[in-house]
Amino acid sequence: MVDLDHRREELVQRNGPGTDATLRDQLLAMADRDQSARGMQHGQPKSKEKLEIATNLAEVDAGLTAELKEIVTKNGWPTIALVGIEASNGAMLILTHTADHAWQLSLLPQLETLADDGKIDGSTLALVIDKELVAEGKLQRYGSQFKFVDGAMAMYGVEDPGTLDARRSKVFLPPMDVYKQILSEMYHLKATDKIVSATPPAQAPPAQ
Repeated sequence: MVDLDHRREELVQRNGPGTDATLRDQLLAMADRDQSARGMQHGQPKSKEKLEIATNLAEVDAGLTAELKEIVTKNGWPTIALVGIEASNGAMLILTHTADHAWQLSLLPQLETLADDGKIDGSTLALVIDKELVAEGKLQRYGSQFKFVDGAMAMYGVEDPGTLDARRSKVFLPPMDVYKQILSEMYHLKATDKIVSATPPAQAPPAQ
């Protein structure tokens, strides 16, 4: 974890605090709305008993998606150099939660290049990649996606489990045992060692 923090700090120092303060503030406010709708505040659950999810969560996500699309169209993807790491990660958080999977998928090649070049935080992109793989019924890459099963959380299957922690380290993610502990504390449910399979999307019937 110390090594991950050190490498992330180097990423921040290399890119700087961001040059567009107005856009930075906009993205930070958007990320706050995203988290508040999910019962979170300053990275912690607002309620110690259970997560209080907003009843209009889908509406909130749709509004944030539309706002982020406008930003990307006007400015390109918000990089660390443009808005700072917190706001850049806030943009990725909103992309992770969007219901527009086609748009999400279309951005992945560009975002993977930005992550490889050290222009965005690879840890936040990893969640988007895993979410897309799970949505397609495939094995996830970084082990970030879990499913609620029998009052606990089970991880969706991953590619090459033996090298999972090594892949996570490359994108600034903590080891799986640490991540499971974080999830358990966040959701007040145990993150188990059980593995579940992602369900492939339903195929449309052939045209007649």
